Amino acid sequence: MALEKKDDFDVPTMEDVCELLDKLTLKQLHLMEEKMRGEMNIESSIQNGSINLAKSRYIMGQSSVSTARLPVENSPEFAASTKCETTEEDGVKQLRVIENEKNTVNPLHWFGVLVPQNLHKAQSIFQNTINFVVECVNVQLQLYENLKTLDVLKKYKGLLDSS
Repeated sequence: MALEKKDDFDVPTMEDVCELLDKLTLKQLHLMEEKMRGEMNIESSIQNGSINLAKSRYIMGQSSVSTARLPVENSPEFAASTKCETTEEDGVKQLRVIENEKNTVNPLHWFGVLVPQNLHKAQSIFQNTINFVVECVNVQLQLYENLKTLDVLKKYKGLLDSS
């Protein structure tokens, strides 16, 4: 990349801007592919978890694994077992999964003490799905940042064209 010297600072040439635009466009394509792969992982995990829930319902009976067992407004308060927090890495916002240790309840206990292995498996699959969702959101955030940079470079290129 050759830079022009103007008043003691380097100014990118049209060739530099075009090269940067090409690299960012390729990066955008890779990010879109990564996001689609993440969405497919989410879909597959939800399907597998749902199948295990259905198997559990079949084994335990319809009334044992149903919405009637879920907490309602009068139920005691409890905290989510998994939370997300926003962090900033290299100037880019990212989400991170955090396990919550205080006042959490194991949702499997809502369905009894001895639950089928399929219910345990469904729980772990859905917990893993949370990680896929966070990865997908992080890729989406990178896509937005990349788009902003592309827009700025296109505007700068327009300025170079007009001068």
